Amino acid sequence: MRVKSVLFATLLLVIPAAVSAQSYSIQGIERYFRVESELSQSRRGPVVSGYVYNTYGHTAGNIRLVVEGLDAGGQVTSSAISWLFGTVPPNDRAYFEARAPQGASSVRVRVLSYDPVGRGV
Repeated sequence: MRVKSVLFATLLLVIPAAVSAQSYSIQGIERYFRVESELSQSRRGPVVSGYVYNTYGHTAGNIRLVVEGLDAGGQVTSSAISWLFGTVPPNDRAYFEARAPQGASSVRVRVLSYDPVGRGV
């Protein structure tokens, strides 16, 4: 009985740590998309805008972007998630605009995830 209790307690400690270490970004996604962006000021504050280019062979939808604020040394100081509305056909591009992190001297925008559209299941 004591062995079962120790095993159960160990599992309770190990399982949450393993689950929290999962990454939900798609590995290798940068080969399907290219992002061009620029940081500018608007009436609402700093914004980042640009284009997401789809080099993937299928239409992409529900594209989630991560906007990373960088300091003068290129280190990430903050990040935010933004959505690109609509779909991006293959070998085409779509415009996006998102709030930029406050205090960032520059930004980096990457595609975090997407859904292939019209591929059938």
